[in-house]
Amino acid sequence: MVLDIDLFRVEKGGNPEIIRKSQRDRYKDVKLVDEVIEWDEKWRKERFVADQLNRQKNAISKAIGEKMKKKEPQGTDDTVSDDIVARLADLKLDELSQLTVVQLKKLRLVLDEKSVQTAAAVVAHENARHEKLVQIGNLLHESVVVSDNEDNNKVERTFGDLTTVKKYSHVDLVVMVDGFDGERGTVVAGGRGYF
Repeated sequence: MVLDIDLFRVEKGGNPEIIRKSQRDRYKDVKLVDEVIEWDEKWRKERFVADQLNRQKNAISKAIGEKMKKKEPQGTDDTVSDDIVARLADLKLDELSQLTVVQLKKLRLVLDEKSVQTAAAVVAHENARHEKLVQIGNLLHESVVVSDNEDNNKVERTFGDLTTVKKYSHVDLVVMVDGFDGERGTVVAGGRGYF
């Protein structure tokens, strides 16, 4: 079972220092915690950009729909200024309404390309984060003895009969549970027969 990612996020109530302490107590690499936090930050930033691009895609579709409903001319020039392309994720609906339908469609194509790149980055960051996350062990309980050798482990409880040390063969075990009658089998079938 992998630790919940919210344990690494301070703003979500998590405490990475507890995870670092658990890693130290396990004699494992503490840097993994920082790497998970770093990859999580990168993932969250890319996820935010992807969400913004999806929001812009919806806004462009809405602007195109309004222009088509008003039966405005579609225009012939599809060139879009570099300033608009640079601010693609931050454009407002009133700025989009100043463009022609052909320009909006061109802008949507640019937006689709950026969305594909951002989606690939989101997946890559998520995979890198998960790769580091699975290397971190679960949190240790307070009662666990901190030691790098299992010989120092504390015995919590024992149960069962620990006095029986003799090991029985399978023949002895079958006789103990009355699993066969060797004497009657020998009389009926010969030396190697049994019931």
